[in-house]
Amino acid sequence: MKRIICVLTAIFMLLAAVGCGGGEKKAETKKAEPVATKQAEAAPAPAAGGKKVLVAYFSWGGTTRNVAKLIQEKTGGDIFEIKTETPYPKDIQQTGELGKKEKADNVRPKLAGPMPDLKQYDVILLGYPIWWYIEPMAVKTFVEAQDLSGKTILPFATSGGSDIGSSVADLQKTLPKAQVKDGLLANSTGGIDGWLKDNGVMK
Repeated sequence: MKRIICVLTAIFMLLAAVGCGGGEKKAETKKAEPVATKQAEAAPAPAAGGKKVLVAYFSWGGTTRNVAKLIQEKTGGDIFEIKTETPYPKDIQQTGELGKKEKADNVRPKLAGPMPDLKQYDVILLGYPIWWYIEPMAVKTFVEAQDLSGKTILPFATSGGSDIGSSVADLQKTLPKAQVKDGLLANSTGGIDGWLKDNGVMK
C-alpha cells in the first residue's frame, strides 16, 4: 500500500509540473505578439472626445501615409489605407499622367480588399496627395462607396505645390449630405495639433 501511495504521489507531481510549464509557455507566446497599429474594425471603441474616429488615407510615395499614422496616434482612432486593385506605376511621371487621365475621364479606380463599415464612425479624417489640384480619383471611389450622410469629413493632404482648397471644394460637391470641413495641408507637421484640437478629435 505504501508503494502504491508513493507511485500516485510521483504521478501527481509530474502532472502538476507539466501543467505549470504549459501555462508559462502560453504566457510567453501572448507576450511575444507584436503590437500593431489599430486597424479599422466592425465595432470601434470611442476615440477622441467620445467620437468614433477613422483615419482613411491614400498614399502613393509614402508621405501621406506618414502623416496619417501620426494623426492616428494623436486621435486614437482606427486607420485604413485606401489601395487600388491595380497599383500605380512607381515612376512619378507615369503616375502623374495616369492620374491626369483618370481625372479627365472621371474614372473611379477599383479598390483592393474589403472596405471598413463607415457607418460605425462619427468622424473620418481623409488623407491624400494632391493630384492635378484635387484628390486622386481612388479617393472618390472610396467616399462614394458608402452613404456618408451626416458624417464629419476632415480632409488632410500633402502636396508638391498646390493648396488643399480645390480638393475640399470637390469633396463638398461629391458629398453634399456630409459635413466636409476645411482641410489641412500637412506638408509640415506643425499645424496638426491645432487643427485636431479645433475639430475636437485630439485625444
